[in-house]
Amino acid sequence: MKNILKTVCIVLASLALLTGCSKESSEKQILTFKFAALDVQATITESPKAIVAIVPYGTDVTSLVPIITISEKASISPASGVPTDFTDPVVYTVTAEDGSKATYTATVTENPNGGGGGIDGDPTECSGYIESNTIWPDLGLRVDYIIDGMLTITGNALLTIEPGVTIMFSGVDGGIEVGENAGLSMIGTAEKPIILEGPVNNPNNGSWNRVLIHSKRSDNQFEHVHFLRGGSGTEKWNGVVNVRGKLSMKHCLIDGSLNSGVSTEYDGYMNAFDDNVITHCAMYPWITENLYTMCSDISYNNSFTDNHDNRVYVDPSGFDLEDDDHTLRALPIPYYLKEGLSIYGNKTFTVEAGTIFEFPFNTSFKVESDCNFIAQGTADKPIIFRADDIATPWKGILFESTRSRNVIEHCLIQECGTSDSWDERSCLYIRTDAKLTLKDNVFGPTRYFGVGIEDIEHWGNVQHSGNTFVDCQEGNVWIERGGVYNGQQYDDYGTLNDLP
Repeated sequence: MKNILKTVCIVLASLALLTGCSKESSEKQILTFKFAALDVQATITESPKAIVAIVPYGTDVTSLVPIITISEKASISPASGVPTDFTDPVVYTVTAEDGSKATYTATVTENPNGGGGGIDGDPTECSGYIESNTIWPDLGLRVDYIIDGMLTITGNALLTIEPGVTIMFSGVDGGIEVGENAGLSMIGTAEKPIILEGPVNNPNNGSWNRVLIHSKRSDNQFEHVHFLRGGSGTEKWNGVVNVRGKLSMKHCLIDGSLNSGVSTEYDGYMNAFDDNVITHCAMYPWITENLYTMCSDISYNNSFTDNHDNRVYVDPSGFDLEDDDHTLRALPIPYYLKEGLSIYGNKTFTVEAGTIFEFPFNTSFKVESDCNFIAQGTADKPIIFRADDIATPWKGILFESTRSRNVIEHCLIQECGTSDSWDERSCLYIRTDAKLTLKDNVFGPTRYFGVGIEDIEHWGNVQHSGNTFVDCQEGNVWIERGGVYNGQQYDDYGTLNDLP
């Protein structure tokens, strides 16, 4: 009996010790935030930690009941489900299991399009042209300014729109156009965002057109601006924010577009694009004719959700590296390369870990002979090259570069091979004289081959290790021109199970 009691005590002590040593969670995020009895889902950002909700006009914000979900094992104060006065911003504190804390500021704004004019007066009506520096202050009305048609800022004029301003466009042709030498500064705050939206009698997406930027002025800046239900233009480049010049855009919300969210057209360029939310667009969150803007040394900590086609649409098929090195930034959504892509020039093109490329049928990714190409993913963040639709494969990567720094590592290259043509039947086809390091990649699945080698006698230019093949239906490795390599004879049009 004593032995049994002794054994039980040892087991209980061991369990207590194990329980005491378990690591406590440090997770402390607000995951969702909405209100009981209201069809309103708040926007949550992590940098800064802010919650912004727009409720119908006339809502009693003094006693709203928030329904909040948070990280597992965390707690929140004030608590979820408790009636709260949101007349002023409310600070929520989330406490993790380990005691660490995070604070979020929740701001509730009434939809300004609930009725006619202002509370104590009528909004200012604007149309035509702005030809000199102009400031639009917050008038304290439900709607501060109504724009009829396309308002054009011309000459060297700068239009400055202050925090808390609400602009209503009178119809589907409404918008703001910034001339080649003009400027537009809209800098709100988390507590007082600037709001742009359509008329009262049109609550649908596409109720107004767009903001079109032609100029390259440094004072083209948008911060804490809400672009609601725009995008009436039918041309594919008519995003709600259409940049043909240069723009800095931070902490902004594009919610609802009958077109795309952002379009960077011609040589349109983002000086900054950080902590923005683009959601509920009928086309793409972002469409670009200029891939260079995706290679800027800026943050891309943005959210793209619930868009009809949640990818970045890339139109150019060529990328010239003649002037400078470029690094393509990884986004949380894929790049859709509508015409494929060809990289050329005598500089270096680097792809960040975690980047995803998608290709439509019969397109390819070509690395030409004079550039360096570095695609180094990681085990946790591989770089993915895949088909837009698994039923319609793309051609694969055609690699010609003879530069010495080329690396393809931790990449998944799949769903390739469109025909029997020499350059369209492998996930990766390596031309004669190409130099390359291949490490820890996965090739396939493919209808044809994983890796194609144009000339085995030049295979010494390729270093490789740790590569694998998945469901390469006609063979893992294909040799177009055989010969002697490393003392071994290889046949023309031969296949191998692994890289030689």
